[in-house]
Amino acid sequence: MLLAVAVVPWLGDLFRSIEVPGVARIEFRDVERRVEAAQRTADAALVGDGPEGVAADDTAAWETVEELATEYVAVRLEQRSGAARTRRMDQIFARMVRATQRVDDFDTGELLRSRDAGRRLAAYARLYALPEPGLLSELVEAVAGEPLPFNQYWGLRAVGKGVEDAGADGVPPGVVGRLQELRSRVLLRSDRGELVDGILADLGGGR
Repeated sequence: MLLAVAVVPWLGDLFRSIEVPGVARIEFRDVERRVEAAQRTADAALVGDGPEGVAADDTAAWETVEELATEYVAVRLEQRSGAARTRRMDQIFARMVRATQRVDDFDTGELLRSRDAGRRLAAYARLYALPEPGLLSELVEAVAGEPLPFNQYWGLRAVGKGVEDAGADGVPPGVVGRLQELRSRVLLRSDRGELVDGILADLGGGR
């Protein structure tokens, strides 16, 4: 009996989706628990640290963002892919969500175009926390070209927040087409594929 196994890219060895031809598709519940836990961690960082929260020195806040970006890159390079590394990266992202909200003069556009993976992740964290409809097209372009699955996952989460904030009528032309093109490239039944499907459904451009 042949088994078709699809691996969720950034969850490493935590998840396998197994299809048994003529029988059924078996999904381990680990992936759902894992994604839900990551979502709760990031959402918890949204509470109490927005622009109206406790004031912070802008320079110190930006230095924290840079330190987290550097830490993220180091973790990717130094730790072997797997559950432990993914948990560590989730924690860094959650801290980025909190830290980026405390920077007043945050050049999101520049960071979206950065060649540094940590800085791009910081841009996704900022837009996850504080959506900017005016940057939605640029965000989608960055996410569509993002080479790292972990970054792309959180970039898509930020896109979802931006679409929710802008409303379907406020989404710039071309966004749906770019997302459809991205959908054709991501793994079927993967976490990122499901995110794109959900965003497209909200925009009326799902397949």
